[in-house]
This record gives sequence, C-alpha cells and structure tokens, in this order.
Amino acid sequence: MAVRRRRALAAGGFAAGALGAAARLAVRRAAWSPNVAEEPAPLEFPPGFRFGAATSAHQVEGGTTNNNWARFERHVRPDGRPAISGDQRCGQAADHWERFPDDVELMAQLGLDGYRFSLEWSRIEPAEGRFDDAALERYRSWCVLLRAAGIAPMITLHHFTEPLWITDRGGFEDAGTVAAFARFVEHVVPALADVCDWWVTINEPAVYAVNGWLNGEFPPAKQDVALAGRVLEHLLLAHARAYHTLHEHDRVDADGDGIPCWVSLATNVVAFEPRHTWNPADVAAAKVAHANFNVRPLDACVDGRFRFGLPGLARRAATHAELAGTLDYVGVNHYFRALVGVNPRAPAGLEVGFDDVTEKNDMGWDLIPATLGDAVRFAARYGRPVVVTEHGICDGEVPDRRRRAFLLDSLHALADALGEGVDVRGYYHWSLMDNFEWAHGFAPRFGLYRVDYATQERTLTGGGQLYRDIIASHRARVGDPPAP
Repeated sequence: MAVRRRRALAAGGFAAGALGAAARLAVRRAAWSPNVAEEPAPLEFPPGFRFGAATSAHQVEGGTTNNNWARFERHVRPDGRPAISGDQRCGQAADHWERFPDDVELMAQLGLDGYRFSLEWSRIEPAEGRFDDAALERYRSWCVLLRAAGIAPMITLHHFTEPLWITDRGGFEDAGTVAAFARFVEHVVPALADVCDWWVTINEPAVYAVNGWLNGEFPPAKQDVALAGRVLEHLLLAHARAYHTLHEHDRVDADGDGIPCWVSLATNVVAFEPRHTWNPADVAAAKVAHANFNVRPLDACVDGRFRFGLPGLARRAATHAELAGTLDYVGVNHYFRALVGVNPRAPAGLEVGFDDVTEKNDMGWDLIPATLGDAVRFAARYGRPVVVTEHGICDGEVPDRRRRAFLLDSLHALADALGEGVDVRGYYHWSLMDNFEWAHGFAPRFGLYRVDYATQERTLTGGGQLYRDIIASHRARVGDPPAP
C-alpha cells in the first residue's frame, strides 16, 4: 500500500455550537501537505464494512432532457452569465445509461461491494400519471446485474432532479409535489423491493433548498429565505412519505442480514467554523449555519419537529408526526470545512468561504481530511448506524496526487472514528467516474475513473488504484464481504 501521508489533526467534533475551539481551528488551518510522508500505518475496518462508490442519474446517464436541470442549463443569470460554467450542457454525460454493464465490470475491478445510484424521475414518469415501465425495468435489471457481481445496490429516489411537469407547478415550493413524489415512490418501490435493501429517499435536502432558493446557484435560482424554508420542509415531508412507503412494500431481505429495508436521507454535513474565532458575530453566524444546515433536518427526522430560521429574516416551525423516527441509519455526504462570517450584502447575511492557506481541490474547497471523522462523530449522536454516502475530491491533475493523499488520510480519519466505537457501516466514494458537476459543468474531475467525454473511454486514476488496493488489503485481512 502507498505510504501514509501526514494527517491534519486529531479527532475533533462539531455537535456543540460553532465547530471547535480556537486551538483546534488553528491546527486545521495549518497547511495540510499531501507531500509529507510518514511510516505506513494500517487501515482497520471491521468485517462487513462496505466499500462503494456513488453517482447520480443526471450527472452520468446521459439523455436526461426532460427535467429541471436540463432546462436550467439554458438559463441565463441576471448578470448575463450562463447558468452552467462555460455554457455547457449535460448531453450524454458519461453515457452510463447505455454503458452500465461495462461500468459494473469497472466496479468489480475495484473490488466494490456497494454502488449508490439514483432513479431519474423524469424517465420513469415523463408526464403526470404516465409511467414508462420499460425505464423502471432498466433500473431493475441494473440491480440484478449488480447483485450477480457481488455488489449491493443503494438506490436514491430523488437526487436534485424532477420532471418538467413538476417544475412547471412550482417544484417543491408547491405542497402538492410531496403527494406527487409519494405516488412516484409507490409506483417504483414494488418493482425494486426484492432486489434492493438500502435506500436514500432525498439527497441533500438542505443543499437543494439553499442552492435553489437562497443563493441562486441551482434551479430555480431564487434568493428568498422564506421560500428556502418552505422547500426544505416539503422535502423532509417527502422523505417521510417515502420512508413509510418503503417499509410498507420492501419486505424481502435481499442481503440476508435479517433486515429487509434500510432507509435514510443523505445529508450534506459541512464543518462550519467561524471566519474569525475572536469575532462574536462570526461565531454566532457559524452556529446559525450549523443549526439550520446540519442539525435541524436530522432532528426533524428523529422528533418530528421542523425548525428553520435566520435571525431577523425568516422563521419556520411545525410539528409533523409522520417525520418522527424516519431514519434507520444516517447517510452522511461530506466534502469540506467552511468558514462562516457576517456579511450584510450576502444572501441571508452570511458569507461562507474558505481560507487562503489550506490546500484546495479544483473547486477551491479546503482539503482537511480529518473532518470526515468529525462528520461521522456528529452523525453518530443520533443513535443510528452511519453510512458515508458521499465523500471525495475533484483533482484533474495527472498524476492525481491530491486525490490519493486526501483519500488515504480521510480513510484514516474514518478508521480512527471506528476505533472509538462510532458505528459506521460503509463508505461510498464520490464518484465512480467523472460526471457533470451541476453548475460547474464538466471541469471538476471527481471520478475514480477518468472519462474522456469525446470517446467515453474510462481510465483508472491513481486515486482509484489506491482505493482498489485499500479494499484488497481489507479483504485479505477480514475475508470475503457479506452477500449483497
């Protein structure tokens, strides 16, 4: 295995207020170097730990032209900029829709035993009440093919996209979309329940609401705090409806673990910290961001009490009994630490950014591997098992030195948390292959496999090789993975 790189800091934690003391923050801000070598250190993961990779339909399938993102790709922002960097279109993306069997072979070569993908709602229900069962059968055949390869499917029911007929009625601003999504789930789950045990209802509801209705990066590119709160509440209610539908219909234990159905949402946990620890306003701003983005959506899925609000701008509160107890595990997407400060000119008065000393990925995000351990410790406070449903880095360099170093140090941070008793069941790397990275287009390269978009050729990256070696080392130590 490759030599272990220097790790950024010992385990932290950010369940209480602004995320960590000044001394810990100072250590994190010390420039993490992916070039400093130490003695090799073994990675310890328990038997049955699942190693996977993740994608989403619009980002990799190609041909998804009937959804909100396909329309948004033609949008021009008020300042004249195109909605997508470089005025790009998703188009054929990575052509995963047609190349799925070959891509399963690539998964098997990595040694994966889990694959997370999403259903494209606009393929399955292109018009309200009109279902394309051939598209649904295609997704079912994917699950069958994965299982035959020893890879357990994890299905995401909503990953940022919905059909245009939903968009035209207001998307998740409209309470009726909750019922429409519930009908969609009721249609698809019976067709897939016997071949899938692991489910994500909604991917990153806070990201969807904040980026679409607060900072305007995602469709519909609005900036309205009150609407963002409404959308987030409706997304959580959609999650609750899907949770109960899944438990009603998924009664087949496909994995043989004694539990037929594991359901969660995937929440993007951001390690918010104050821009200046000496500034009480920045400390308070980090607490507000942490509460609204990280804490309250999960709290609502535990106790049914929805809360969202920014001081002086908007508050939304309600109790929904159907939301309580709707997490079988906590799905954690985690990518970065962000610094929060007060800026009256910014949306919602908060400015979120990064420092000027820490090594960055190609999107300018701080690379601080230890925060993955912090993220799962935070999620563990909810008393459920934790699954890292997304984590990764975009690195377009060849060789991809940052991807290798960041992956290795991040997995060490995850192993440290496991060694402390945090119940983490699996790690899904984002992403299996390069993808269309939403408003950033094709430039960010997140894939374990590099994609040549002109030829659709896949090439294993250095990070992919490292991940393969880590998985093989784990298998050699603990034996075969559980049956998928």
